[in-house]
Amino acid sequence: MPRDFEALKHWRPEPATRRELAAMEGLERGDFEIYRNKMELVCWEAYQTFSRMGISPMIEAGDAAVGIYNRQGDLAVGIMGTQLHLINASIGIKWMMRWFYEEPSVGIHEGDMFYSNDPLYGGIHAPDQILFLPVFFEDELVAWVAAASHETETGASEPGGNPPSAKSRYDEGMLLSPIKIAENYVLKADLMEMMENRVRDPRMQTLDTKARAAAVHILERRCHEIIRRKGVDFLVGSMRRMIDEGIAAARAKLTSMNDGVYRSSIFLENGGEGKYGLIACQVEVEKRGDEAWIRFTGSPRVIAGNFNMYPHMMIAMFACYLFQFFFWELPATTGYYDPFHFEFQDGSFFMADVEDATSLGVATHAQVNTAVHTCMEKMKFASPFGGHVVASWPGTSSSVLTAGVGKDGLPFAAWDQGQPNGVGMGARWDSDGIDTGGFIWCAIGEFLDSESIEHNYPLLPVFRSLFWKDAVGYGKYRGGRSMNAMYRIHGTPMVAAVSMGGTSGRPVAPGLFGGYPSRPVATAFIRNHNLDELVASGRTPGDVYEAVERVEGDWEVRHQNSGLAILEDGDLYIGVAPSGPGYGDVLERDPELVMKDLSEHTISHRTAREIYKVVYREDNLIVDAEATELARKEEREHRLARAVPYASWEPGWLERRPPERVMAMYGEWPRGMAGALTEWEPQKELLDEHVREGGAPRPKPSRY
Repeated sequence: MPRDFEALKHWRPEPATRRELAAMEGLERGDFEIYRNKMELVCWEAYQTFSRMGISPMIEAGDAAVGIYNRQGDLAVGIMGTQLHLINASIGIKWMMRWFYEEPSVGIHEGDMFYSNDPLYGGIHAPDQILFLPVFFEDELVAWVAAASHETETGASEPGGNPPSAKSRYDEGMLLSPIKIAENYVLKADLMEMMENRVRDPRMQTLDTKARAAAVHILERRCHEIIRRKGVDFLVGSMRRMIDEGIAAARAKLTSMNDGVYRSSIFLENGGEGKYGLIACQVEVEKRGDEAWIRFTGSPRVIAGNFNMYPHMMIAMFACYLFQFFFWELPATTGYYDPFHFEFQDGSFFMADVEDATSLGVATHAQVNTAVHTCMEKMKFASPFGGHVVASWPGTSSSVLTAGVGKDGLPFAAWDQGQPNGVGMGARWDSDGIDTGGFIWCAIGEFLDSESIEHNYPLLPVFRSLFWKDAVGYGKYRGGRSMNAMYRIHGTPMVAAVSMGGTSGRPVAPGLFGGYPSRPVATAFIRNHNLDELVASGRTPGDVYEAVERVEGDWEVRHQNSGLAILEDGDLYIGVAPSGPGYGDVLERDPELVMKDLSEHTISHRTAREIYKVVYREDNLIVDAEATELARKEEREHRLARAVPYASWEPGWLERRPPERVMAMYGEWPRGMAGALTEWEPQKELLDEHVREGGAPRPKPSRY
């Protein structure tokens, strides 16, 4: 089966077919609006069913996506717990239309279901698995539906599907090009057995596949109901109009913003387990009229590290900004991508080799997306939408996966999705960021109850539902607060623990317009500890600070992306979620909001005094307004005294260079690397006219 790199470039909506244009002619506005809303509600119905049937912690927490696509594979409408999946699902459909539609040994028929997760066929990484179902009417393929989410186990070299130590794609476990896993709506036992046999938690793999199947069944059934009531042309025309109106809305919104070039640089620091050091990334957004060009440059590709990505992965990740923050008020459709162009530097980590491990490329593109976000919000600031400016997410979240045999004697491999979904959002232009707002891939994910963690896995949360103090990005408005947690291995002799993430030693996402970034993060494993004595004496730690002060034992503090460890019954581990970056100057924060932060244990007295420069009484948190004004005036004067003209500052800055021990992956200082940019655009049509316009499959010999 061919790896079709042309298909990976077809992320933009395909041109309307004659069939679609004719179907739109008879659409009445009122009927269209009613059924567009109905189709969105249908997606919600399928999404809720999916979330309630699946047992992966990410599906249970709502980190899933469902969508309805036109015949060519472009998203018409969807509900996106995880926005990027609905974009990369489009590429998978287009690949199947090109290679399966007229392949006699496979074919695409009513009741068929297809399954895929391989990035070389449009996927994101091995854990993100998509089930596709074609929608037929009287033997004509008129639409597609899809359901996608993340599995916490893929049979990789380390449990969890994102092995930090992976050196190539062959370490990443089950990678599936599109395969037909069901015919006539019946899952095929041989292929289900194959998938079960490839992973450490076969029960989860099968039940979650069935949950996906249930979701697409709902979508298909509702599409058939629309066809019966309004006719097949109504469905075909409505899907096309959704896409076209998305295109028009995207171009109109871009036109309202100032032309210009907007830039942001960030520094990554992890290319896989043991590969720690500086990695450069620059993002540039050039906006002209009703179009925008997004350019990615940076350090060279990381050799034998789980870090690199393919361009379509970054393009799909852009949806997590686009649908959450830029077109937040509009229903989801691929049409919003039409005015954008993407360019990637040859030889950089954006252009992975086909042999590379890319399962943690999701962490890389999440961090890069914070720079995209910053550029786009700068553009939005002076526009009619300046009242919706917000600092970015803090980048990738992290998790500690545990795997082994649970209390019920069944194998498991999972994490507490409360840690990834416990991330704080960036501060807004007029208010603080949202606390535990989800994570960068999913703004509607839920923070699961501690009881569900205790019930499903051999983990006992010691503390979990408290905010992490002094972790937010400071500013006129602070970033959203995040969770911190400590767990005890309970009821099983041992588990394998894998700390997975993208950054640890330094924050990645910048604050906006003077706001601070959030705090760095880490993982800790604690053995031979005194927790039982602390509990007996009534001194159970309630947060990370108290744990550090009170818990004695053998502490092992690790990078958030550090690979496999073994924990035994009774051992502890600590995990934290990053908080949101801040917005604006800290000296402009209302002193009463600083006191509120103190009363809610969001910040320490040291932060209130040394960062915010607020003078107050510690015993009752009453602000001395006059003394605070004086302290802030003095700090502004100190800033001016420290400042030097740019022309004087630049020569000294250019002479500086980080220590060699962190430069192994960086490339050329200071830019990272030199190299031409490649525009990731389609070079030719994927489908010939017969297939595009709804023709039946023509007799052809099999490629095999």
